[in-house]
Amino acid sequence: MNKQECLQLLKRFEGTSFIKYCGIKLEDADCGWVKSSMLVHKEITNPFGYIHGGAIATLIDTTGGIVCWTVGCTVVTLDLETNFMKNVKEGHTIFAEAQILRKTNHVVFVDVKVYSDEGDILSKGKVTMYITGTYDKIPPQW
Repeated sequence: MNKQECLQLLKRFEGTSFIKYCGIKLEDADCGWVKSSMLVHKEITNPFGYIHGGAIATLIDTTGGIVCWTVGCTVVTLDLETNFMKNVKEGHTIFAEAQILRKTNHVVFVDVKVYSDEGDILSKGKVTMYITGTYDKIPPQW
């Protein structure tokens, strides 16, 4: 499997209604690594105009799940931990990069960093994903 074929398969997640509502897009991927983005629009901001922490957590969770697809796993979230460091307002685009730290027979441990379109680190997260099955269209290594 080549990178372009894998990217096309991974982009399937963009069609789900919640992901569409949040505006999460897949930017790039490799085996064990994914980069996604999200435009900060009014509907995902807090009363002060900053992106809601829950929206950032959603980006971490989603990107953490998609990176597991790159190694042929379907997953559900067991645990999500995040540390918020900075914030941005409506109109900015934020990015998340997820890297698989370790994969066992039952769980995948993922590290995720979120940063702004200005390069500021907004959040760092750790996600533990439970493997529910295989995504047999993508091999564990490619």
